[in-house]
Amino acid sequence: MPDPSVAPILDLQLTWRGTFGRVRVFGDRVDAETSFERDGLTSVPMEHVQGWRIEPCDFDAVCVEFVTPDDTYRVLLDTSDEKLAALALRRALGSPLPSRS
Repeated sequence: MPDPSVAPILDLQLTWRGTFGRVRVFGDRVDAETSFERDGLTSVPMEHVQGWRIEPCDFDAVCVEFVTPDDTYRVLLDTSDEKLAALALRRALGSPLPSRS
């Protein structure tokens, strides 16, 4: 069980067109939650994530995609956070998956 008193190294979040996305990077793990394309706020099951990538979603948002065997969870972030998110996720999770396009 993660220690709730430990502060994240990076905490990015966005409320965008009625949806919410958040990625928090800690020294030893990543936590993410999203309501994009979901019935409500959903925690990304990071223990099942097989890879990640960042894709454009719109002119003013990017999607961090966390890919599991059964689903892809898309967490929206502001385009200005894309490079910082990519750097932190690469450090925590390794290289991203190839782009879908």
